[in-house]
Amino acid sequence: MGWTVKAQDSLKTVQLDEVVVTGTKAEIPIEKSGKSIFKISQKDIEKSSGKTVSDLLNEVPGVQMDGNFGPMGTNIGYFIRGASSKRTLILIDGVPFNDASGIDQTYDLRLLDLDQVESIEVLKGGLSTLYGTGAAAGVINIQLKEAKSDAFGGKIGAEYGSFNTLHTNLNLSGSQENFTYLVNGGYKKSDGFSAAQDETNSGDFDDDGFEGYNLLGRLGYRFSDEFSLELMGAFDDFSYDYDASEFTDANNTSDYNQLRFGLSTDIGVGAGRIKGNVFYSKLNRFFNTPQGFSPTTEYDAENIQGDFFVDHNLSDNLKLIGGLNYQNLSYSQPALEESGFNMIDPYISFIYDKNDFNIQIGGRLNNHSEYGNNFVYNLNPSYLIGFDNFNVKVFGSYATAFIAPSLFQLFGPFGANLELQPEESQSVEVGSSLLSQVMNLDFVYYHRADENLIIFLTDSYENAGEKIETSGIELNTKIYISEDITLSSHYTYTNVLGDDPLYRIPAHKYGASLGFQLIDQLNVTTTYLHTGKRDQPFFNNQTFMTEVVETGAFDLVDLSASYDINHLRFKGSIINLFDEDYVAVYGFNAVGRNYHLGVSYSF
Repeated sequence: MGWTVKAQDSLKTVQLDEVVVTGTKAEIPIEKSGKSIFKISQKDIEKSSGKTVSDLLNEVPGVQMDGNFGPMGTNIGYFIRGASSKRTLILIDGVPFNDASGIDQTYDLRLLDLDQVESIEVLKGGLSTLYGTGAAAGVINIQLKEAKSDAFGGKIGAEYGSFNTLHTNLNLSGSQENFTYLVNGGYKKSDGFSAAQDETNSGDFDDDGFEGYNLLGRLGYRFSDEFSLELMGAFDDFSYDYDASEFTDANNTSDYNQLRFGLSTDIGVGAGRIKGNVFYSKLNRFFNTPQGFSPTTEYDAENIQGDFFVDHNLSDNLKLIGGLNYQNLSYSQPALEESGFNMIDPYISFIYDKNDFNIQIGGRLNNHSEYGNNFVYNLNPSYLIGFDNFNVKVFGSYATAFIAPSLFQLFGPFGANLELQPEESQSVEVGSSLLSQVMNLDFVYYHRADENLIIFLTDSYENAGEKIETSGIELNTKIYISEDITLSSHYTYTNVLGDDPLYRIPAHKYGASLGFQLIDQLNVTTTYLHTGKRDQPFFNNQTFMTEVVETGAFDLVDLSASYDINHLRFKGSIINLFDEDYVAVYGFNAVGRNYHLGVSYSF
């Protein structure tokens, strides 16, 4: 703790209440982080009536979500700096989560209820050194809610909106002496609308609905100031209807459920701490496709992992973060043998901080049961320059990363592909931040080269020979106009060098958000988001070939408000205020103007 406090000494003019953990696995003031990290706080979440985790991520500079404008059961994809989902790692409370049965092993964000989330940190740029395979383009670290300090407290809420959408949530938590507890349960149901677009306007396409619930529990006990344990368990379940493909209706249904639980510990040792966790997750996916070639398909996946690391101050200026991560992933599918692999990764990072200069150097050795060893490293310096009324931070980084082949690619229905090699990535970024009491301004330029891409050719997966290079810029501002008015804006430019296509990603994306307090306890937020034109691939059922179509740019405006009176909060939102007609995913419908009203009671 002393190291972190010392790092704040020179920050005389900026707001010091925000810390991040994703870039180092330890709490550090965001002004001292040498990485590009965007934080969605609990205050941001509370102002986002009617939105989901994926909706909020789509408003982050450098992030493009795919599928979040369709019905609630639509598949969700996420792209950071133009990279596909498999190059972004999802963490829940710092622990990697993924679907071992998926083609790309990406975590399904539909499993999360936003009411269970305390904050979200989005780290952009490779950081496989700390987090291993998958963290080649970025990391999304989702922090779940923790128990309150009061003996007993909680919140109950309900929200109703368009498409007969109902969302309810109950949160109970508290602490008694050294014991803490939290229970959070949520239920969501929606009649939805047709996912596939009806080209003929026949009116025969049926609505695609959604129903799901989430349950989260945490129990913690602090034996002393130097030793604590916490047990966490969660169950997530949802079912939904979905259509066959672009412009094609179907009566398909799917059921997802996931069980996850784990144990974490925090032990103080001398000038540092030892932190560790052991987690288990089991996922089942069932697809009923009466009009398909196979009437039903089922996937079962398991993920067992442990991560133990030391956070130690070697001196007033030098910190060591080093540990060992273990993952064992397995999946099964009817007519296929159960398959799996494991990874054992030792890693180490040194962080030097003195006189406003900060540098992080780290390395990680991945030992994979199928393809052997792979070493990655990163170098990340930053410097904070203090002026009378503001500070300027300049930073840069170079990182290598890798993405291991998935179990589906190695052992799936297309046969064993044990000759596959991991995809590789090298990324560079340079940026600066201006930090003051009245304004924050961030600018980043990045360049990433991806190699050994895994592609599907006719009947098997292979490594492609070409290199794909992506570069871009990100600009983000936050202006504190007064105590009651805050203005935020952002702009992202993404570009693929050479002739390689940039599918589903706009070259230009920008937006703004204005939050203001009209009267006491009444807060209003309006959000504007522009998504530029995009090239989108689709399978043409007439020609039996994959084709590409360009979809136009679109602009969306959302409006939300909340009013607090005693322990009650009333909130509402209008999403797509001007009922923009647009194409988010070619061949599928995008949501028009829709409404949400809710009330919650805190006790």
